[in-house]
Amino acid sequence: MISSIIQTFGQNLQEGQKRWSSEQKLTIDDFKIKISDDNNDAVFSQFMISHAIGGFDFMKRNLNQKFENIFLGNASWIDTTKIAEIQKQIDFQQMQFDLAEIHARKFRKRALENKKKIAKGFDIINQINNEIMTELSESRLQLIKETEGGQNEEKIKEWKDNIATELKELYEFRFENKKKIKLNK
Repeated sequence: MISSIIQTFGQNLQEGQKRWSSEQKLTIDDFKIKISDDNNDAVFSQFMISHAIGGFDFMKRNLNQKFENIFLGNASWIDTTKIAEIQKQIDFQQMQFDLAEIHARKFRKRALENKKKIAKGFDIINQINNEIMTELSESRLQLIKETEGGQNEEKIKEWKDNIATELKELYEFRFENKKKIKLNK
């Protein structure tokens, strides 16, 4: 059984956490909990999409730095005694992290589209957050089901291609982009 948990709340990057990056993929060393026990899933990854919106953020032209997609290594594990192809499983966890990044970018985009509503309060951010987390959970479950927990190579390739396409489509909403974003109306 392979599991992931996704949480949302605002927080600075701390020991054991890894912000999503197109250059720095997950490695075995990122999974900080070491287990070898029959009572747990063989692989468990926990992600967090955090946000830190302030009262004057509605005046900003780009909210990308206000939303982070973080892997929580101190809450994640791979039981190397149960998994034959460890790198294959790490790659599958990376796909889930990439999927979370798509939803983090969608969160950034929707927040920017609704930034005037932020001036009236943070209810809109909470609403978007709930929608994004629901969508992410549904996508992740679909990924796990369709790829048979990362075992169906043909479906994995399809998902990787789709994920790459979506990341490209939402490129200007990546965390690193600090430039003004002009929305199409």
